[in-house]
Amino acid sequence: MDCKSMGRKLRASRAQHGWSMKECADRAGISTRYLADIERGDKVPKLETLLQLLNTLDVSADSVLQDSLSVGYETKSNDLMRRVNTLDSAHRKQAIDLFEAILSVLGKPV
Repeated sequence: MDCKSMGRKLRASRAQHGWSMKECADRAGISTRYLADIERGDKVPKLETLLQLLNTLDVSADSVLQDSLSVGYETKSNDLMRRVNTLDSAHRKQAIDLFEAILSVLGKPV
């Protein structure tokens, strides 16, 4: 399990809510110290605690764990497409052209 990545994603979700570490920990029913350890990737939360955090932060497990799951690439590719779709049309075309070029180099013609 990529605990550092999971911690970064949980921290980013907390930041999106605009919550301090204490506020998030209180909402999730855990100590601030434990949340800090999880966000740094130093501790792996129990399943029950992880579910509490995910529900508190209103974030999906696959988005937080995508770097640890072999099926996480689908979520990651969806995230990338959402980001590409926020670009203006010229930059979107550049991004898609780059991706197609990379696939061609990797032997996967488009």
